[in-house]
Amino acid sequence: MAARGDRTVEDLRIAEIRDEIEAIRRRIAGEIDGLTYKVDVPARLADGLSSAASTFTARVMQHLPGGARDATKEAAGSEAASSE
Repeated sequence: MAARGDRTVEDLRIAEIRDEIEAIRRRIAGEIDGLTYKVDVPARLADGLSSAASTFTARVMQHLPGGARDATKEAAGSEAASSE
């Protein structure tokens, strides 16, 4: 019988298997997260629309005369009030 501090070949193999299991669990968790994202179409659509709206607004504001900053602040204030 091996002393307490000694690791047998079997103990080493068990440790390797446990490490492999943990690596597989991490990989599967990552794949599940990716699939969850792909399946959540409404959230992805909302994110895309929000980004597109922000880009459009920024481009329009660049072409407005000097009052663009005031219009942006007013729009942001009205959006915050309407979302409450």
